[in-house]
Parts: sequence; structure tokens; C-alpha cells
Amino acid sequence: MNDKKEILKKYVCEMPFMYSDVQTVSQFVCCPSWAPHNIRVDSNGNENWFPVDETDDVMRNWTSVRAQNIRKSVLDGSYKYCDHTICPRLNELINTDRTPYFFRKIEEFREVYNIHTEEDIVNFKTSPEEILFGFDRSCNLKCPSCRISLIPNDNLESPQHNAKLHLLKSIEDNFASNLKRIMITGSGDPFYSKIYRDYLINFDISKYPNLEQLQIITNGNLLDEKLWNQMKASPYIKTIEVSIDAATKDTYENKTRLNGNWDRLIKNLKFLSTVDTIGWFIVSMVVSKHNYKEMFAFYELVTNIFKDSTFHLDINYRQLVDWGTYDSDTLKELQVFNEEHELFPEFLEELNKINNHTLVNDKICIGHNFNHLNK
Repeated sequence: MNDKKEILKKYVCEMPFMYSDVQTVSQFVCCPSWAPHNIRVDSNGNENWFPVDETDDVMRNWTSVRAQNIRKSVLDGSYKYCDHTICPRLNELINTDRTPYFFRKIEEFREVYNIHTEEDIVNFKTSPEEILFGFDRSCNLKCPSCRISLIPNDNLESPQHNAKLHLLKSIEDNFASNLKRIMITGSGDPFYSKIYRDYLINFDISKYPNLEQLQIITNGNLLDEKLWNQMKASPYIKTIEVSIDAATKDTYENKTRLNGNWDRLIKNLKFLSTVDTIGWFIVSMVVSKHNYKEMFAFYELVTNIFKDSTFHLDINYRQLVDWGTYDSDTLKELQVFNEEHELFPEFLEELNKINNHTLVNDKICIGHNFNHLNK
């Protein structure tokens, strides 16, 4: 334990100083699972979990006492607002000799950020370089791993829609000039969402003088050639992640991507495979009892579609986790990657097929987060 404490005192995580996740009822300075501490406050500085309204101010949240406390904790080495079990970077720092991404040795951090005292943290006003748009959860699909029902767009005349527009304006007014990377979205679909779709179609690069890339996270059903050519944002979309969760039409449409259209998805993926302005493409499969037998078929499907692409391709397999959509017994039944599951030996056979292709070539990589298993 003492060794762990000493290691944490030698390194500082940069995330609370350069990243923000803006959601419907909250704001964070890291992944909410890794650092589950809401920095969103009302005008009196009190923690705010109510839906966004037209008084929201992302900079007020960013500079709040709650945000300051997180920054102090990564600087003093306590990391007391972080989940030391879930955060993969803290685990890497503690258990290996490697320095995780977004971590700096404390001496280097102080020099780069010019932060040496608690007062420097209190006075830290530099807006984030990276932001995740998570404040509109509307989506055209009803994926059981994510939600129990469809989340439609708000009525365009509703207070909810106007509040989200206000939040987008607050982001542009306070953060845009310093942003290098914008991610849209981790909690819905950017091309079904009325707010995000309009934002991308009418994207104004002049507001973002330091922008290096847009990253899009989507189910891919609506991202066709017509829309790609319509978006002013297209030249700045350098990374695309498409969550698919299946290798067959039946599994996709009837088990993992309810309301999805398999044929339309495949057509869109084939178009995107030809876009040479994309630098990085990620396809993901959330693995469960429904689809684990398709893990290798998923690899074959994806590599065939993107075999002639010029960009870097990542194929990611991820654990099905609790997003509040299943009761505990159902979740356990679906999590075939747990060693106590009756289908675990069969799952392991499928995983071993994937492990034999961990590095395909210098442009295609395969990864997974079944870190509790020996490879």
C-alpha cells in the first residue's frame, strides 16, 4: 500500500486540467466511471443534478470548488475522487512500469502547467482542450446494453430543447477558442440528434482556431454519403467510432441493435471505408451471451470491408457492463466473460481466436478489455 501511495505522488493525471464531459444533468473532468464526481454547480456553487436550463454555465462548473478539489487530489497524490479499481490508467500506473497516457511526472507537470501551489489551482482558469458532448441522449436505436426505450428528440419548441441550445452556446462562448478535440457523442447518436446534426451540418470552424479534430461516436445507421457531403464538419472529422455489436443481420436487428437496419449500416461502412480524410476508424463490439459466438466473424467482416482503406483501423471488444438496463440476475446471465459463467469455456475459445490476431499489421489492430483474463 505504501508503494502504491508513493507511485501516485510521483505522477499527475492531466485529465482534470484539459478535459470535460458535459452531460444533461452533470459535468465531469474525466470519464464519469473513472472519476464519478459531478462538478456541475448552480449559481450558488451547490452541486446541481437537475436537467440543464438557461442558467447553466460550463465555465462556472469548470472553475468550481468541486473541480478544484479534484485537481488538488491528483496533485497531492491521493486521487481520492477517482475509482482506483475501474480507471485503467491508474491501474497501469500502479501495476506496471509504464507511464499511462495523460500522466506526467510531477516535476514535468508543474513546469508545463505552471502550477506549484494550491493557490495556483484555485486560480486555474484555462479552459479544456478536449470536450465530450454528452448533453443530448436522443438516438434512433434502442440498444438493450444502453437503454430500455427509445429516446426521441425533444420538441423543438420545448424548454428542454432550448436549454440544450443554451448549453451548446455556453460551450462555444467559453471553451471553443482553446479546444483541440471535440467528441460527439458518448450517449446517443450525433446524426439522429437534432442539435448535433444541425451543429455538424452548419459547423463553423472560425469559432475553433485551435481545433485539430472532431471525433464522432455513432451507430452508423444515418451516416451515409449524402449526409457526409452535406456536413461542413466533414473535413475536420478525423476519428470515427461505430458501435456495432454483431456480425450477422439477425443478431444486429433482433438482439443487440433494436430498430437498427443491418443492410443500411453495411452500405454506410463501405462508403466510409473510401474516405481518405479520416485518420482513425474504430469499430466496437460490446460482448455478451447474445453475440460472443460472432467475435471472430466480426473481425472477418470488418477487415473485409476496410481492407483497402488508407486510415488506421481499431477493432475493439468490450465487456457488457451495468448501465442500469438489466436487473442483476439478467446481467450475470449475459456476462459470459465472467469465469463463473457456465459458458465461460466456450467464450474463452472465441477470445483465443481473437488473441491470435492482436496485431494484424501496422494499420489494423485488435484489442479488448477483458483484463481479468490471462491472454
